[in-house]
Amino acid sequence: MLRSSFEGSLPNEACGSGRLAAISFLCFVLLASACSPEGDDPGPAEGPVREIIHIVGNLYEARDPAHNTVFLVTSDGVILGDPMGVESAQWIKEEIAERFDAAVEYVIYSHHHPEHSTGGNVFADTATFIAHENTIAALNAPFPSNAGQMDLDGDGRIERADATAPGYGGAFDRYDRNGDGYMTGEEITADTPRPDIVYSDQMSISLGGSRVDLIHPGPGHTEDMTVLLFPEERTIFGADIYHVRRFGVSLNGYRVEAYERAINKLQEFDFDTVVAGHGDIIGEKADLALFLGFLQALDVGVTEGIAEGRTLEDLLVSLSFPEYENWLRYEDRRVTLITEAYELSTNQ
Repeated sequence: MLRSSFEGSLPNEACGSGRLAAISFLCFVLLASACSPEGDDPGPAEGPVREIIHIVGNLYEARDPAHNTVFLVTSDGVILGDPMGVESAQWIKEEIAERFDAAVEYVIYSHHHPEHSTGGNVFADTATFIAHENTIAALNAPFPSNAGQMDLDGDGRIERADATAPGYGGAFDRYDRNGDGYMTGEEITADTPRPDIVYSDQMSISLGGSRVDLIHPGPGHTEDMTVLLFPEERTIFGADIYHVRRFGVSLNGYRVEAYERAINKLQEFDFDTVVAGHGDIIGEKADLALFLGFLQALDVGVTEGIAEGRTLEDLLVSLSFPEYENWLRYEDRRVTLITEAYELSTNQ
């Protein structure tokens, strides 16, 4: 028998959907490095194809080649974070059934970007879907917030030649469901069930004597971010709002100040372990401060360079971050992030 309780939750019919800001930015290519606003392809040092990792207690991490999610096993079923795509979702469902003889009762989206949220339909026979209230508007928009810039002629379709971001280009044939040579927003999100329950700031879910808290840290990367806090396991999970000793693929149109506010909010909560939506490192609370420290160093370096009249080309050559050069994806992502910070600061 399913026993669950909700705090601060409402059916999506009763909740305001919020308004998702349209995000767009230019990509500058230099030094053989490209800006990739969608997807986060794995680096050569990152992880095997798929694996389940025990974190603590009944909490587990599931990894595929480019993404991570978490799930909590309870006596009444499983609470799952992001589905991570149809193939990974099918694998997770099989692993949970085989290892724990259990079904997924709740799926919680970290945000609407398809490399994290698609595949939820795999669990639609048993699961209730939960997300931040802004996820509804994001999923019903013409495109996900990291895809619209690829619709170069504004006709609501993305041609294969324009699907240049790794996460979309590699998945083009899967997203082009009718085989017409284009992908649309509706096709991209077809495997993503809309939330049954949404929340605005915080919410708690209880299942089988366990609890997970949902936290909206504010805008940053998208408008609909959710971070999962497992209080008994003293662990958080978030995707793209922070990284653990790893450079993210993109600021995704948000200035460093947005990430600073979000991470500062997360640091107010009580936890020890940090799991990120990308990368092969399970971190600790101090890693949030480290990631924020890098973003602040990026912001200061770019801001001071602009004030000194230096060009983007100058900064890409001269601005480095030796304290962080041992992080994953330092060489390629340094160029991308400097470029984005410069363009955001100069309104390009």
